[in-house]
Amino acid sequence: MIELSGAHNPLLKTVRLVAVRSHRAPPDLVLAEGLRVLEEVAASGHTITTAVLSDEFGSTPRQHALVSAWSNAGVRLYRARENVLCSISPVLEPQGAMALVRVPPIRLADFTSSPGTAILCACGLQDPGNLGTLIRTAAAAGCSLLCTTPGTVSPRNPKAVRASAGAFFRLAVAESVTAGEILHYSKEHNLRVCRTDARLGQDYFTAELRSPFVLLLGNEAHGFAADVWSGLPSLRIPLAGGVESLNVAAAGAVILFEAFRQRSAPADS
Repeated sequence: MIELSGAHNPLLKTVRLVAVRSHRAPPDLVLAEGLRVLEEVAASGHTITTAVLSDEFGSTPRQHALVSAWSNAGVRLYRARENVLCSISPVLEPQGAMALVRVPPIRLADFTSSPGTAILCACGLQDPGNLGTLIRTAAAAGCSLLCTTPGTVSPRNPKAVRASAGAFFRLAVAESVTAGEILHYSKEHNLRVCRTDARLGQDYFTAELRSPFVLLLGNEAHGFAADVWSGLPSLRIPLAGGVESLNVAAAGAVILFEAFRQRSAPADS
């Protein structure tokens, strides 16, 4: 294992560029940090190119199992002092290990639809924490794919990856998908497209969500900016008097788990 030092080390520069999603960073690399997230990476089968570890990481059984698996897989392993980890980590208190993971981009057109397809589409979301939470929720609710439209924060953002608790590495994710691509794909594959609305539309629990569908979630503050979405059927979540709306991640969870409930119930129920 190599000791990593020096502010101008090429690896440190690469980690920093990936962490801030710089256009100079390799586009297929994602920064994963923390034990839980790194365990999800291992379970997903994605390739780890490099891991940077603190001097103490590997002392517990879970940590030791990861380090052993990386060594056996030929991952390049580096040790770094705490001040070096702090200089490259996007979190205030580094969690002892981070890795560069290769995650090739996915195109919506290449995604194979099935009778059970459920797609969540984030349209203009700006908060990486919200997006990461939705990725985690989508995976837990049995979604097949999460896609984002142009102008949405990248799901590869380190904060989004952490908020997803590593689910980013398990769920197929397609980025910068245009409205035209979504509508064309949905028509071609016979997917129902619906959007959320805080005030108008069908109560979500009366909607038929067994069939393949695409659920659109709009920007946290302004909803849907594109007029192309305005004619689509909408779903609403009834709220107690005086409450204007739910957080977008909470709203997504409510509807996705209603869909999961319907799809999990016997067909004649």
